[in-house]
Amino acid sequence: MVYHTVKRLKETLVVIQQLEKKMSNLRTWLAQIESELSKPVIYSICNDQEIHRKLTEQQDIQKDIELHSTGVASVLNICERLLHDTDSCPNETERDSIQQTTRSLDKRWRNICTMSMERRLRIEETWRLWQKFLEDYTRFEEWLQEAEAMAAAPDSSDVLYTKAKEEQKRFEAFQRQIHERLTHLELINKQYRRLARENRTDAASKLKLMVHDGNQRWDQLQKRVSSILRRLKHFTSQREEFEGSRDNILVWLTEIDLQLTNVEHFSESDIDDKMQRLAEFQQEITLKADKVDQLIDLGEQLIQKSEAFDAVNIEDELEELNRYYQEVFGRVSRFHQRLTNRDRQLEEERETSENDTDAEDSRELQNSSWHSTMHDVNTSHQSICHLIPPTLPHERSGRETPVSVDSIPLEWDPTVDVGGSSMHENEDEGTYYNALSDVEITENPEAYVIMTTKTVQASSGRHLPSMSTWHSDKNGSTRRHEYEHGIRKGLLSATAETNAPSVIQIYFITKNIHIYFFLSGVIERWEIFQARSLSSELRAKQNQQRWQQLTSDLRNITLWLDTTESDLHGVRELTPASTLQELEQKARRLKDILRSFDNYKALVISANLSSKEFQQDEDSASRDALSRLHDVNTRWDQACCSRDEWRESLQSELIDCKEFHNTCDQLVLWLTEAEARRVKFRVAGQCTDPQILLESQKQLMQLKDQLLERQIKVNALRDLTACLLVKTSGDVYIEVEEKAHVIGNKANQLMKDVSDDLKSVQEALVRSFAVSLRRVCSDFSLQFGDRVVLAEYTAGSPKWDRPNQPSFFYRVLRAAFPLQLFLLLLLLLACMIPFSEDDFSCTQANNFARSFYPMLRYMNGPPPT
Repeated sequence: MVYHTVKRLKETLVVIQQLEKKMSNLRTWLAQIESELSKPVIYSICNDQEIHRKLTEQQDIQKDIELHSTGVASVLNICERLLHDTDSCPNETERDSIQQTTRSLDKRWRNICTMSMERRLRIEETWRLWQKFLEDYTRFEEWLQEAEAMAAAPDSSDVLYTKAKEEQKRFEAFQRQIHERLTHLELINKQYRRLARENRTDAASKLKLMVHDGNQRWDQLQKRVSSILRRLKHFTSQREEFEGSRDNILVWLTEIDLQLTNVEHFSESDIDDKMQRLAEFQQEITLKADKVDQLIDLGEQLIQKSEAFDAVNIEDELEELNRYYQEVFGRVSRFHQRLTNRDRQLEEERETSENDTDAEDSRELQNSSWHSTMHDVNTSHQSICHLIPPTLPHERSGRETPVSVDSIPLEWDPTVDVGGSSMHENEDEGTYYNALSDVEITENPEAYVIMTTKTVQASSGRHLPSMSTWHSDKNGSTRRHEYEHGIRKGLLSATAETNAPSVIQIYFITKNIHIYFFLSGVIERWEIFQARSLSSELRAKQNQQRWQQLTSDLRNITLWLDTTESDLHGVRELTPASTLQELEQKARRLKDILRSFDNYKALVISANLSSKEFQQDEDSASRDALSRLHDVNTRWDQACCSRDEWRESLQSELIDCKEFHNTCDQLVLWLTEAEARRVKFRVAGQCTDPQILLESQKQLMQLKDQLLERQIKVNALRDLTACLLVKTSGDVYIEVEEKAHVIGNKANQLMKDVSDDLKSVQEALVRSFAVSLRRVCSDFSLQFGDRVVLAEYTAGSPKWDRPNQPSFFYRVLRAAFPLQLFLLLLLLLACMIPFSEDDFSCTQANNFARSFYPMLRYMNGPPPT
C-alpha cells in the first residue's frame, strides 16, 4: 500500500515537473507570439507581392500556433488531472492556483487564435481596400489626362465672336464636369484617409504621392479652366456690352422718331407747343451725344482687337447707327425750320385777311356766302398743304423704323371701303354700314367727312348737328382736329361700355383715319387687362391648391407625430434588454421608426418651403397655419431628440449585453476550429482513394451544414450592429463594430472555401470513378476478349462514347427527301396552270418587250376621239 502510494506520488511529482517545464516553455512562446501579433503590420510598398509576403508570414505564424496546439492541450489535460487528484491538490489554495493557471492559459490561447485570424483577415481586407483605391484612382487619372489635354489647347485667342461664344459654352460645360469630378476626388481622399487612420499605408508613401499628385493636378486644371473662362467672358462681355448699348440707342432713336412723327402729323397742339417739344427733343439728343460717342469709341476698340470678319460687322453697325442718328437729328432740324417758316407765313396771311375784309363788305349779300365758302376752302387747302413736308430725297438708313416720314401718307387713302369691312350682328347695323359703304370717296378729307355725316343722318333718321360749322371762319386743319377729337371721346366711352368684339369692330371701321394709333393703344390696354385678369385667376387657383396641400400635410404630420411620440415614450419606459433576442426586437422596432422618420421628413421640408408663400398674408387662416407649422417643427425636433436618445440607450445596452459578447467569442472560436477542420479534411490534388474522398466529402458537407446554421447568428449580429452602431464615435463602439464585421467576413470566406473544397472533392471522386471503371473494363476485356469502348474523360465528368449513329427521325427524313422534292415540283407546276381560258387573252398579255409600258383594257369601250 505504501509502495503504491510512494509510486503514485513519484508519478505525480514527475507530472508536476513536466507541467512546470511545459508551462515555462509555453509562457515564453506565448509572450513571443503575443508580442508578434500585437505589432502593427507594416507594408513596404503598395503592390500584390507585398500582400503575398505578409500573408506568407502570417501563415507561418498560424502554422506555429497549430504546432503548439498539442502542447497547450497536454498542459490543460495535466492541469485537469491534477485538479481531480487529491494527493497533488490537498488543499483549496493549490486547487485555486491550478484553476487560475488553467483559465489564464485558456484565455491567452483563445486570444492568440483570435488575434491570428484577425491579423490575416486584416491583411486580406487591406489588399481589397488597396485594389478599390487603385481602381478608382486609375479611372480618375485617365479622365484627368483627357481633361488636361483638352485644357492645354483652348481656342480663346484671335477667334471670331461666334467661335468665342461656342468655346465659352464648351468650357462652361467642361467646368461643370470638373466640379462633378470633385466628388470622385473626395472619395479617393476619403479612402486614403481611412487607410492612413487604420495604419494600412505603405512605407514608401506611394499612396500618399498618388493622392497628393491627383489633388494638385485637379487644382491646376480647375485654375487653368477658370482663367480660360475669364478670358473668354471678358472678350464676349465687351462685345455684348457694345451690342446692348447699341440696341438701347437704337430703341431711343426709334422712340424719338415716333414721337417726332406724332408731333409733326398727329398732334392737336399749336405751334408754340410743338416748338417746345422740339426743344426737348434737341436737349435729349444733346444729352445722348456723349453715350453715342462712348459707343463709337468702344466700337473702335473692338475693331482693333477683333478679327477681320467681326471688325467689318462692327464697322457696319456703327455706320448704320450713325446714319440713323443723323437722319433723326436732320428730321428734327427740318421740322424746326418748317415750323419757323410756317409761323411767319401765318402772320402774313392774318394781315392780308384783315385788309381784304373791308373790300368785301361793299359786295352784294347773295354773292357773299358763295365767296366766303370758296375762300374758306382755299384757306383750308393751303393750311393742309403747310402740314405736308417738302419732298426731299431721303436716303434709306438701312434700318426700318416703326414710323418715318417716308412711310406715313398725310392724305387719306381713297381706295378703302369703310363701310363694308366689318361684320354686322343685326339688320340695323347692316343698314348703317351699307349706307356708309355708299359714301362717295372724294380726294378732299373735308368733303369726305361731310358726305359721311350726311349719309349717317339719312340712314339713322336722326337730325345731326348743322354742318355750317364746317364752313365757318376756321381753317381746315382746326376743323379736322376737332372732328378727330370728337371721335376719340366717342371711342373712349364705347370702349368702357362694350366688350372686345365691339372694340375690334370700331378698330376695323376707323382704320383709315389718323386715330389708328389711338385705337391700337386701346386694344393693347384691353389685352393687357385681360391677360392680367387670367394670370391673377391662375395664381389664385395655384395658391388655393398649395394652401390645401399645406393643410393636408400639417394634418398628416400631426397625426404621425402623435403616434410616434407615444411609441417613443412607451419604448423609453421598457426595462433594459438582458438577452440578445430582446435587443434584436428593439432594433427592429428602431428600424421601423427610422424608416417612418425618413418618409415624413420630405413632408416636413415641403411644408416649410410652402409656408414661405403665406408668410406675407395677414389673415387669421395664414397665422393659424404658420402657428401650427411652428408647433409641428418643435415637435419634430423633440421627436428626433427622443429617437437619438433611445438609440444611444440601445447602444449602451448592446455594449453591456454579456450574451452578445459571449456569442461573438463563441463564433470566433468556432470559426477558427472550422477553419482547422477544413484544412484537415481538404483533399490533395492527386488523391484518388475513394474512401478518403468520401470521408472528406462527408466531413465537408457536415461543416457546410454547420456553417449554414451559424450563418443565421452571424447575420443577426451584423444587422444588430449595423442598426445600432451607425455613425457613432468611441473606441468601444468601433471595436464592437469591427468584431461583428470580422466575424461576418470570416463566415462568408469560410463558406466560399468549403464550397470550393467540396467541388474539388466531387471532381476527384468523378476522376476516381472513371479510373476504377476503366480498370474494371480492362480486366473484363482481358478475361473475355471483348471490345469495350470507354469514354474519354472531358470537362471533369465521364461519359460513355456511343457510336455516332443518326436518330430514327433523321433517317426517315433523309429517305423521304426525294419524295418531298417531287411533290413540291408538282405543286409549283399546278400553280403555273391557268384557271380559265380567259387567262390566255391577249388583252392581259405583257411580254418582256413591252413590260415597261403596262397595257390597258377599256371596260366600257375606247374613249371618243
